[in-house]
Amino acid sequence: MAYHRSEAGGPKPPNPVAASEPLRRWVPRVYAIVGPDGAGKTTIARGIVHRLARRGIKTRIVWMRSPRIVTLGVLGILRMSRLAKTVRMGDHDDVHVDLRRHLRLLHLYAWSVTFDYFLGYFGKVTLSKWILRRTVLSDRFAWDTLVDLGLASGLDEGFLELPPGRILLDLARKHRSVLVTASSEELIRRKPILSLDPRLARRLRLYAWFADRFGFGQVDSGTTSEAESVSQVSEYLGIGPE
Repeated sequence: MAYHRSEAGGPKPPNPVAASEPLRRWVPRVYAIVGPDGAGKTTIARGIVHRLARRGIKTRIVWMRSPRIVTLGVLGILRMSRLAKTVRMGDHDDVHVDLRRHLRLLHLYAWSVTFDYFLGYFGKVTLSKWILRRTVLSDRFAWDTLVDLGLASGLDEGFLELPPGRILLDLARKHRSVLVTASSEELIRRKPILSLDPRLARRLRLYAWFADRFGFGQVDSGTTSEAESVSQVSEYLGIGPE
């Protein structure tokens, strides 16, 4: 899992505060690991949780795929209009939506996803941080939702020009993030079901664009070991060495 720094500004220098501050000064933080399915985000997140646990830091992994509450009703409308279809992607259902020619439905869908995302963020991240006093390691984050909506809209990075895109971007930039990715060939080798995703190449390009444009770290999980990946992601997140 080789890693490199983006050229557009680059990520902030590592801040090994978790390693250097006394535990009594440690306050709950939120970190995000983003990237395509099959890249190894969950495995790396577990490695980081174990690393923090050895320091006495209680950490919770949350899976931040947008919940479908309001969105469920909108998807029903889109399915009846034959603008959405559900594809089983291993352990979850992936809904493919194409709203390039349906501006009003695009806005309705984007606002519903954004509303549901903030409900999930409050329940999984905010409460864990401030009520349970846990550091939160988010497996997927608002960056992933921006990728999904960019693809669904047909606008790709142009989705950021829409109000829901700007709102999600503000949230995405609030917490330190790192992109874990791999080549399309490696992702399909690990998870053959991904060969059914006709937008995989666009998805990977959009993830890379976000990382380069907004300056967060990138780790290629296809070229180095799991242990190295955990160390590299920890560095980018500012967690510090083992």
